[in-house]
Amino acid sequence: MSQILKQKRQVAINPARLCAPIGAIMGAMGVHGAISIVHGSQGCATYPRHQMARHFREPIEVATTSLTERTTVYGGRENLLEAIKNVYTRCHPSMIVVMSTCLSETIGDDIPGIILDFEELNPDVEVPIISVKTPSYVGTHITGLDNFLTEIVTRLPEKGEANGRLNIIPGWVSPGDIREIKAMLRKMEVAPLFLTDYSDPLDGGVYLQKPPHPKGGTSVEELIDSANSTGVIALQRQVGGKAAETLGKRFEMPSEILPMPIGVENTDRFLQTVSEMTGKSVSEELEDERARLLDAIVDAHMFMTGLKVAVFGDPDNVSGLVRLCAEMGLEPRYALTSFDSEEWGIELLGVAEEMNMDLEILVKSDLHELHEKIKEDPVDILIGNSKGKFIAEKEGIPLVRTGFPIEDRFGYQRMAVVGYRGGINLVGEIVNSYLDNGTKGGKDVVSNTLLESLEAEDAGSR
Repeated sequence: MSQILKQKRQVAINPARLCAPIGAIMGAMGVHGAISIVHGSQGCATYPRHQMARHFREPIEVATTSLTERTTVYGGRENLLEAIKNVYTRCHPSMIVVMSTCLSETIGDDIPGIILDFEELNPDVEVPIISVKTPSYVGTHITGLDNFLTEIVTRLPEKGEANGRLNIIPGWVSPGDIREIKAMLRKMEVAPLFLTDYSDPLDGGVYLQKPPHPKGGTSVEELIDSANSTGVIALQRQVGGKAAETLGKRFEMPSEILPMPIGVENTDRFLQTVSEMTGKSVSEELEDERARLLDAIVDAHMFMTGLKVAVFGDPDNVSGLVRLCAEMGLEPRYALTSFDSEEWGIELLGVAEEMNMDLEILVKSDLHELHEKIKEDPVDILIGNSKGKFIAEKEGIPLVRTGFPIEDRFGYQRMAVVGYRGGINLVGEIVNSYLDNGTKGGKDVVSNTLLESLEAEDAGSR
């Protein structure tokens, strides 16, 4: 019987989360020409840059106010005023995003008030300057992105003429996922407007003449124009769901918050919603991709049926992966997130009951807790980011890497898991990870008569 469990231990051991400013920085990188300023110590900017660079393999440019012991006592107002001025003068940004940290929130710096002071002192500065609350003692990295998106749709959109586009809030996905969503919409002849589009800025190219800002991203003008779209769809409830509701209410446009389109059922629902909002039909090409995903799932059943799996990571990502695993014939045993959301747990519990799972849903938990669970009741496959490698190595089970961060493999930021084609990739990744896992996998399914006879002869001669 499925159940929701919340970790009682106050201390986190090997947490499956990162700090909030990372999320806001990621969202800001999806706005062309935007520059982030982290109002805190130098480490509060260095840590996010380090984590993101190791995953995306791209330079991450972030400014900092470099608060010190002195500014901790007397306040960081002057540092922030100088930082905004320097960024505007030297970088010529399209937008400046100031995010708070544990330090600046604790000492009580009024960031919105300081921004107003700057605008009064510098009336010639016309680019939008927004503030986002991202102290790391509230929520996780997805909280930072969610707060950023809510601030964007509250501050920037302005009503004008209809643009015929469809607002898409992808949430926390990979650049490869955004490109796959674009490809699906292109096949339906739907013009999307992404809030925001970090696919090219976080997976860019090498150019002989480096552009002043990374290519791609949603322009500030497009964000302003998002008020005039046909509707808005958020692909994650915990990251962008609040922004979709806000945008829908402010400008009386249809808004839908959908599960992340991983697997057959969730992708079907996404495309059906797009069709209803735009009047466009699902193309034959997408129908063919769906058929190939179904074929991949059927082919995988002979390897996957009855195997137990544990999934961890960001809540919306975990929900989508759990459903896909069930579609493949796997038995999801544990689903863990470090995010604190009873709503998410109840929603996933409904999926578990619908698909007849025996699933333990671990909310606001950590990987130490998951490891202890796996020791008591082992699983055959682990799905999550690189932080799960220690569990996989100790228990001798394969780790299917997905989510953020992936630091010990190359190129995963380009891989899509959403949509039918992303589902095909993911099914192959899960099956092959299991088959590669020594005696538990491929050794039992590969048949080679000559090899078997030679091994038998070798064994008999000993």
